Amino acid sequence: MAKTSFSGVPSLSARMARQALRIASHLGLPVEALLERAVGLRLLDLDDPELRIPYAVLDDLLEQMAQLSGDANLGLHLSRVEVVDLDDPATFVVLTSATLRDSMARGCRYQRVWGDGERFRMEDTERGVRMRFTPVGTWRPAHRHLVEAALTQFATGVRAFTGEDVLPLKVRFTHPAPADVREHEALFRGPLEFGAPFNDIEFSEEDARRPFVHADALLHRMFERLAQRELERLPEVRTTAERVREQVRQALSGGDASFGAVARSLRVSPRTLQRWLAEEGHSYASIVEGLRRELSAIYLRRRMSIAEVSFLLGYAEPAAFHRAFKRWWGMSPERYRRERLSVLP
Repeated sequence: MAKTSFSGVPSLSARMARQALRIASHLGLPVEALLERAVGLRLLDLDDPELRIPYAVLDDLLEQMAQLSGDANLGLHLSRVEVVDLDDPATFVVLTSATLRDSMARGCRYQRVWGDGERFRMEDTERGVRMRFTPVGTWRPAHRHLVEAALTQFATGVRAFTGEDVLPLKVRFTHPAPADVREHEALFRGPLEFGAPFNDIEFSEEDARRPFVHADALLHRMFERLAQRELERLPEVRTTAERVREQVRQALSGGDASFGAVARSLRVSPRTLQRWLAEEGHSYASIVEGLRRELSAIYLRRRMSIAEVSFLLGYAEPAAFHRAFKRWWGMSPERYRRERLSVLP
């Protein structure tokens, strides 16, 4: 199938499919047949560093692999990476970052090199920092394996890249607990929560500041330039969630940020917009909540007054903002600002 057949469709780098098929080969599965059945490509086609494939293709591959192999924990095994992809500058940006926190921020910044959409999102927490992962599209069985692969890579990668036995504060999965979680416990070696609101892995502030063994400022800048060039070459494919998020951000302080108004601004019916968001695994309420949470921390660090922050986030009164902030961060806005500003240089 020609590469241009996928234009305009949210997609990810063929490197991800190549990694999955590498594991399939280890499992003794018919790799060429799997790929041909999923998308009509040959294994040789995946060597093209510029090839991008629709997310559904990888989902189909994973579900076929799970069915043929009978591997209940396929996602945990997908995270095994034996060879670093030399054509992937975004990975080297992460590897040469100064600290764990820096690497997480860079990974979010250049995540589109790996795949369209905001699948990864870094968030500050009361105890440190966490990375949230949201698969693209309506939930399907393959997403459990994708989530477990992504979070396993974080848990094992942090130990390898810091040279320290770093343990997560908590690991959360939205899917139900499998019948046997002993392999999960052995890999993550931290508290696990299944059936959670989000998929994420959290680390302490002390671990977030740990230096990376491959940190190199000069190489880091060089790889960032290469990753930025890759981003600039990619066609513009914006998810519905990204477009909604942009409209909400513009309308929060003084505009109409209602669902109906956002639908009108995007020139679609509310029902259609709701369906598109659901297909991407999002809801309007979660987008607004996430944006307000993110902006609240930014505004408070800028020393804005509580009343001003409340207004900029679209709250009718500061009391409503206070309640929401305590739910997000586990403390009042005043305490948050005191504690965060006290550690800033």
